[in-house]
Amino acid sequence: MNRWGSALVSFAGLTRPQQLVGGMRLEEVYTAAERVRSTGGASVQHWAGRLAGKRAVLRLLGLPPTAERLGQVEVLPRPTPSCRATSACRDGHPPAVRLAAPLAELVRPDRRVRVSISHTSERALAVAICSTRLPEDEET
Repeated sequence: MNRWGSALVSFAGLTRPQQLVGGMRLEEVYTAAERVRSTGGASVQHWAGRLAGKRAVLRLLGLPPTAERLGQVEVLPRPTPSCRATSACRDGHPPAVRLAAPLAELVRPDRRVRVSISHTSERALAVAICSTRLPEDEET
């Protein structure tokens, strides 16, 4: 495993999420929960940020971004300990990573993969790291 992974996804001029993934199917790349969260009027920028997060996690794990592997990385907002609301709080919830098998087996039980995502008007950048679990991580 690498110490960190990063990914940049350009979405300049794109109008549909399918354009971000090329020949891959959205249903393979994005989990059902991600698709539900992203279809409600979310912009291509939103989809690109999530894709950048998935790619950054795969780079952290040292794996190429196939549709199957991208689909095994779920990036969804998660309330922080200071904000337990079920919907987005005033500042929004930071992204959290959930790995499906077999990717989850690549991370030691005492560690957690974290991701940070940022956007410009044309690009999304994500950085993923693997760090020690914190007490608030035990809920997920």
